[in-house]
Amino acid sequence: MNYKNLFMLFSVGLVSTFLLADNPGQDVVTEDAVVEKVDESVEQVVNEEDVASSDEVVEGEDGAVVLEKVVVTGSKIKKTQIEGPLPLLVITKEDIDNSGFRNLTEVLQSIPSANQSTDNESIQGSFTPNANELDLRNLGPGRILYLINGRRTADYPVPFGNAGNISNVGVIPVGLIDRVEVLAQGSSAIYGSDAVTGVINVITVKGKDFSQLDVDYSQTQYEQKDIYSIAYTTGGFFGNSSWTFGLEASHVDPMTYADRPGHDSFVNDPDYGNDYTAPRYGIYFYGDPFGGKRAYYGSDEFPSTPSCSDLSNGEFFNFNKQDTEWLYNGSYPGAGCGWDYGSERFGGSSQTIVNERDDVSVVGSFVHNFDNGIELNARVFAYHDEAYLRNLPRYYQQRDIILDPVRIMALTSTSTNAGNVLNPGERQRGLNYFLRQFTPSMGFNAEARSDITEDVQDVFLGLNGFFDNGFEWEFGMNHTTYEYLSEEQTFTTDLYDYMNGVGATDADGNLLRGTYEQDRYRSYESSNWLGEGSYDAMAIAYGLTRDNVCGDKYFGAYQSCFLADRLLGVLTNEQIGDWLAQDNLPADSSQTSVDFLVTGEFELLGKFVGFAATLEHQTQDYQIGPTRTDPAIEYIQGVGYEGGGDRDRNSLGVEFLFPVTDKLEMTLASRYDSYDDASSNVGSRVSNMMNFAYRPNESLLVRGSASQTFRAPDMNYLFAGTSSGYYNGILDWVACYAYAEEEGYSDINDCELGGNNVFAEWSGNNTLEEEEGENYQLGIVWDISSNWNLTIDLYQVILENIIGRDSYRTINIAEGYCLYGEAFGEFIRTENNDQRDCATINTLTGRAPITPNPITGETAPIGEWNFIVPGFINKSYREYQGADWQLSYRLETENMGDFSVGVLSSHIISYYSRSDAASPEVEWLSSYTYEPRSQQNMSINWRYQDFSTTLFIDRTGHMEWSEGKSDPHFIANISTRYDYSPDIDLYFSIRNLDDTMPQADPAYGYPYYNQRYFSAFGRYYSAGFNYRF
Repeated sequence: MNYKNLFMLFSVGLVSTFLLADNPGQDVVTEDAVVEKVDESVEQVVNEEDVASSDEVVEGEDGAVVLEKVVVTGSKIKKTQIEGPLPLLVITKEDIDNSGFRNLTEVLQSIPSANQSTDNESIQGSFTPNANELDLRNLGPGRILYLINGRRTADYPVPFGNAGNISNVGVIPVGLIDRVEVLAQGSSAIYGSDAVTGVINVITVKGKDFSQLDVDYSQTQYEQKDIYSIAYTTGGFFGNSSWTFGLEASHVDPMTYADRPGHDSFVNDPDYGNDYTAPRYGIYFYGDPFGGKRAYYGSDEFPSTPSCSDLSNGEFFNFNKQDTEWLYNGSYPGAGCGWDYGSERFGGSSQTIVNERDDVSVVGSFVHNFDNGIELNARVFAYHDEAYLRNLPRYYQQRDIILDPVRIMALTSTSTNAGNVLNPGERQRGLNYFLRQFTPSMGFNAEARSDITEDVQDVFLGLNGFFDNGFEWEFGMNHTTYEYLSEEQTFTTDLYDYMNGVGATDADGNLLRGTYEQDRYRSYESSNWLGEGSYDAMAIAYGLTRDNVCGDKYFGAYQSCFLADRLLGVLTNEQIGDWLAQDNLPADSSQTSVDFLVTGEFELLGKFVGFAATLEHQTQDYQIGPTRTDPAIEYIQGVGYEGGGDRDRNSLGVEFLFPVTDKLEMTLASRYDSYDDASSNVGSRVSNMMNFAYRPNESLLVRGSASQTFRAPDMNYLFAGTSSGYYNGILDWVACYAYAEEEGYSDINDCELGGNNVFAEWSGNNTLEEEEGENYQLGIVWDISSNWNLTIDLYQVILENIIGRDSYRTINIAEGYCLYGEAFGEFIRTENNDQRDCATINTLTGRAPITPNPITGETAPIGEWNFIVPGFINKSYREYQGADWQLSYRLETENMGDFSVGVLSSHIISYYSRSDAASPEVEWLSSYTYEPRSQQNMSINWRYQDFSTTLFIDRTGHMEWSEGKSDPHFIANISTRYDYSPDIDLYFSIRNLDDTMPQADPAYGYPYYNQRYFSAFGRYYSAGFNYRF
């Protein structure tokens, strides 16, 4: 571990303390000076659910000001001070409205300490395409604890990245939120597992005594898509009771890359005009398996086949690689059917970048004060979501060599390059590869769509009151369920059978056969040209070898038939539907917790010591799948899921707040968590925390903390059942290097090998141990003047024994290093060699045996990649060191209104990582990595009479990437609000004011930018009103 920056952190804090302590100012008001209420029967009881965003101020019977003690996120002890030893960010409903973002997810992801990548809706092919996650400190979204009204909620049922579990932060709509509290500090000593990098606590509306209607309508600049919502909240008081009810319904249109400048066409490739640029191919195949033409083909160059446009219902276009605009200089000339992403020039279509959604949310609460001083709290929350998304397209891919020379040579192609012309009689015994994609405009069945339904129910029931000695007690029961269903269809082997000619017959009803043996005979008898069918009759008559029936492979490896009417024929929506089977994914999770909390104060050495003691029990349950349970259906793409299990946890925690002096207080906390032995190797775990708050004068707070954190293995890590599937169309980087000399590839970007379909097996691992870490923080809160306020917090986050799954690409790269050493790293353009154990790597990946080609006798340089086992293991280490700071300014004037400016910033000083215990420690910020050094946001607000305007600017700092450093990325939102009357507010906002699009990145394929950090959503406009009655 590197302690250099930690030493600097404490040095800065100590110097600041001594410098500013020389100016003591006025004495602060200590807890001894707080006027306590005498009549306990009318004292307001604030339980853990009533987490306050500011000091609660009430007036006592004698007119004295009383500061109510409240609980804030990060502690279970009630205090009169909100600014304490831990850095807490409070985001109110007003802040959310003024920021100009469309939902809570966008607001949370703009927090500077959340300078991380996310698997958002624009990333198709992810395992959680409908979830919205948050990640603090870039240690993963599963390492943040997400609370609703101070209590845990159920995990998102589908594992993030088919690995760990996360919380979906998008389930609470903005219209039902009171405020959000964000603690960017590890807090396992208070909350237990998951609170590694921080805690998010969403507090819903409560205690209303009026009704309110919120209506919002937005429209995007691109595609003119609609977003709208309506929220109704109401509440009231009667007798000793109060109630609150809220309902919100919303709709979001689906959005794609179409019409978005810089991201709707392959010509937006950063290499366009400098290097070869090509679209994705809708249809292409190429030859030269046995010395024939080295060329690409589509369908427009064959007069006997339909055009590219006809085969796609207008979405494909003829792409000629030899056109000088594309700058092609490779060894495979020719053409193909290109498919663009929705551009005005070429048309086409793309996947969705925003899912279509229809959401309904309901929240209700009820509070009743009994005559004996006990208070009853009840809360219910429900969320229903129906979403549609368009995935990456459906496709047919044939990687087996197609050995049908007579039919292939019967095609006549035209080309602007003489080397690509294919005429009857030219030697072309086979084809290496064939690809055909299916466009959404071909019909409902052709679109690779997912229809997702999600339901969340959360119920809480609690009681709280006082013991005779004045200690407060709380008892609560909380139950949450999360149900998920993704309805989709997947191609089966029926598609392969059709394309390979299974069951195809001639005019006489005879099964069609290949032509390999017929071509061999012709080569011996060059003067005897035999038409199709005549060779088979001769073979029968003279005992020659007959050709295989279509669908039977030559030599057990090569497809026997190239039927142009099938491979290059117009397909109907009904035909495509015949090759599909339902491939739904059901999943659900639940959690039930029961807890008992006692808080209060006792006197020790003349000081009142605050304390909290808690007992908790939690049961978690998780089930995914099983899918693909019909053995009669054989899917050719995608992944099957199965898994499930449950576990119990019992916890005991204590926390003490010691007023060491009138200016210094210290908090000590310890928590014991015990997991059942059947679920993992965690067993029991003790987490400790110590923090302090030192106030040398009324304008300065010096604070610090040191804590232990841990994270029990996620449910999917433990209970994922054995499942299998295919990684489809993935490029084999090792094979690219093996063929580099033969094919003339200078680096990985030149590789033109087709993608592999690699069989994979996944399963859980119940021998996993917990991840464990440490958090350190030191900072100051300085009220510089009545107008200026500054907060600085330095932090260090350490996490060891991190659980993860090896990715197919990581294993593939490790295999390359094992086989070829550093030369392979130079070829794939990376300096990051994880130095994995090669004996282990050989058990995780497999290749077909290298055998001489039965036709040419040649031997391939490497076997085909066909197997991989990416397992879960405790393996890695990470350490972050950085600084967060916040600066705010307020100015009130008599004639010009009131002004306020707030700046939040987070800066990473260093990031160290090890992939496993045997690997060297790497300082990633100096390496080729996508990690922004800093992130800031700034809010500028002006209020004058009934008008207010807020400009919100979000900045993501530069990152080290393939071409050096990226440029900082800015997004600005502006919102204007008008208080039309005491009951009606009107507002208008423009989000992404400058219509900023992501910077093009040469290291990424389409859409040519890092989708995990940036969005191509573009500018949109919103208007709405709030009506209170």
